[in-house]
Amino acid sequence: MGRKESVKIAVLSASRHKNCTLKDVAGGFGTVFTVGKSPFARLLELAKRRIAAIPNITLAYLDSILSAYSASVKVLDVRSPDQLVPADLYLISSSIVDCNLERELGIEARRRFGAKVGYFGSFAATVPEFFLDSADFIVKGEIENIAPALAHGEIPEGTVEAGFVDNLDALPFPRWDQFEIRRFRYQIVTGKGITLPMLGSRGCPYTCNYCPYLVNSKYRVRSPESIVEEIRYLVSRYGIRGISFRDPNLTFNNERARDFAELLLRHNLDIRWGMEARTDRLTPDLVDLLFRSGLRSIEIGVESSNHDLLRQSQRKAVAAAQQEAIVEHCHRLGIRVIANYTFGLPNDTVEGIRETIRYAKKLNTFAIQFTVTTPYPGTRFYESVKGSIFEKDWERFNGWTSVYRHQNISPDELHRLREYAYVSYHLRPRYVWRFLQSTLLHPLLFPDPSPAQP
Repeated sequence: MGRKESVKIAVLSASRHKNCTLKDVAGGFGTVFTVGKSPFARLLELAKRRIAAIPNITLAYLDSILSAYSASVKVLDVRSPDQLVPADLYLISSSIVDCNLERELGIEARRRFGAKVGYFGSFAATVPEFFLDSADFIVKGEIENIAPALAHGEIPEGTVEAGFVDNLDALPFPRWDQFEIRRFRYQIVTGKGITLPMLGSRGCPYTCNYCPYLVNSKYRVRSPESIVEEIRYLVSRYGIRGISFRDPNLTFNNERARDFAELLLRHNLDIRWGMEARTDRLTPDLVDLLFRSGLRSIEIGVESSNHDLLRQSQRKAVAAAQQEAIVEHCHRLGIRVIANYTFGLPNDTVEGIRETIRYAKKLNTFAIQFTVTTPYPGTRFYESVKGSIFEKDWERFNGWTSVYRHQNISPDELHRLREYAYVSYHLRPRYVWRFLQSTLLHPLLFPDPSPAQP
């Protein structure tokens, strides 16, 4: 197709799950929060739906770039085909947890409007054949690189090697004008008020063989100046109260993290923010500085209490003493800690999982996630176990469901252990006290520090 002016482009994300669905986690494959079938498990699922609603940031980046090149852009968040609108081009954000609906929407957009359809994201990049009957093209890499050409009506065919954005500072800030931003929240960060996602970096510098952040990406960082300037933009334009950084490791470089916090303090921005980090990339002094600049939640990956098991998966394990010291320091400041654990790594055992549950209770963080180790396509873990995968429906690769034959643990055992972990963790008096400290009593026990200059 040749150039044409004011091409009409629909940028789309889709979901039809009842439970909390987050599309920009798990390296863009997405997750659907699932605990179990017991009444308390259902209550936890309901609580998650009320606590977290974070949009897919790539759609906002695309709106910003495409609009700058004079395209007519419509951003859609749909649950059924009847919500589609006429357009020349549909750009559909792929996920693994809603791939069946995403394929259906592509077919409908072509049938009803004669639209060209392109898919982007980690799932489409690693399993492009899934969308053969619904796509005109599949993007591998980052779609931002080809967005200007798409805005001019230059529509490719087949698989497009878009590459990666080398200079993240050169990207325009995401445009949120078409989003219902008042419904976006992450109460762990702000308690109340609009929370939007941000990326201070892309990719991950580590080598865990099961990590989906190593798929369809490479590690790059933004400058602290660019990050803070975007926060100033989001505060002034959209009146946000919170930022949820979607980087898998915002503090990998301690000096860069310090520069970022000091810039935030210098601009005296009244903003609360949360991040993901490894505890071996944190020190008490750094945590203190980040806290003064607005840090209110940290998500850490503990994964397993068995360090030999982690090393077998090429994950660099964090010494227990370091992990526990940083978590306890965060608790003293009133920073809410979310700890992530995974059940079902190769060579894991029932007793090993029970030991991990005991360790989680020892750390006693404000929130936890007990997921089932998932072989995401494109990872080395997937290649190592693909002969044992029994699940045929990609949407079951959701981070909470057993999809391959484990040598030591049956799928039913994994699911029972997952539900037991959640229910037993939350029904302890020690956890109830942690919850009360972090919620109702938080303003009394942990008053905000004075925003002194760095």
